[in-house]
Amino acid sequence: MPYVEYDEVGAACSECGRLFRSAEDLEEHRKESHGPGASPREARERKPTLPCSMCSRRFYSVAALQDHTRRDHST
Repeated sequence: MPYVEYDEVGAACSECGRLFRSAEDLEEHRKESHGPGASPREARERKPTLPCSMCSRRFYSVAALQDHTRRDHST
């Protein structure tokens, strides 16, 4: 996956925090990396380490944690 400039980001994976230019690229990533039967080495070896201070969920990246906090805990 090529490097994505911040201003080119169209979507972020909520499971691992990877950034994508389009929703289509994100959907392809989800199917390959997080879908049924997917078993990439990176997914097996990486563990989410960033905890949410408001619930028990953990995230792979600061971006994913921030998105979760805005989406799930903002009033």
